[in-house]
Amino acid sequence: MKAPRNTVLILAALVATLVLASIGVFAEGEPTAPLHFTRGASSTFDWTNFGNVQTDAIAGNITWLTLTGISQTRYWQGFYGNVTGWITLDDANNFTFYNWSAAEPRGYVYASLVSHGDPDWLSVQCFQHADNASAFQTFYNITQDAYDNVTETYNRTDHPDWYIVSNTFSSGSCPTTYIWRDDDYQSQDFVNALFWDTTGGTDGWVFGTMLENKNVSDKTDITCYNGKYCDFQLLVAEDGSGTDTQVTPYFIWVDITG
Repeated sequence: MKAPRNTVLILAALVATLVLASIGVFAEGEPTAPLHFTRGASSTFDWTNFGNVQTDAIAGNITWLTLTGISQTRYWQGFYGNVTGWITLDDANNFTFYNWSAAEPRGYVYASLVSHGDPDWLSVQCFQHADNASAFQTFYNITQDAYDNVTETYNRTDHPDWYIVSNTFSSGSCPTTYIWRDDDYQSQDFVNALFWDTTGGTDGWVFGTMLENKNVSDKTDITCYNGKYCDFQLLVAEDGSGTDTQVTPYFIWVDITG
């Protein structure tokens, strides 16, 4: 059975481990695959929630109508959920010398295309609309004039300072967008940024979001798009155009920074 399209998935109990250093050899921490991963229920747009609207036609009349419509996107998928984890001092065989548990860790969640392979995190830079948007939109069959294309979606650059391995991306560097909270637009929390693996290929984009435990003094979750509490909300692209029924496989990565 095909997976439902353009759905919002709950990623519950997402637990990650970040190898900080191997014994005897220092290694820069970089995003890793989750140690545990649970995929929860899916939900998508239900037009029946809006009911039907009726108007009468009267012979010989011409009548002005003012309408407001809504349509589900064909190009984007939402992930949200919780992250727990720790920073560890492991050797190459993952034997632990010491670790630091974090019930509400700070850090990032990323998604990259399986077709691209593992990103070279040291080579990840900001996505450039001028250079990369055409390949992105061709891959997902997004038309340039679509209101929900990549340039209209990631239409800001005001993310906080962002750290990937040893690279720092200052605010104003990378394409940015913000996911809604409590069914309303906002531009403070659940920031998403778009990156590009420069090592080659035409599908090197990496979607990223910052965990909402970003404030050292605040260890509590905040409400996400539907009023429930969560640690992250991540927007990724998906081709749902026309009669396309294929899903897009992504690798999920977690970077625990504290």
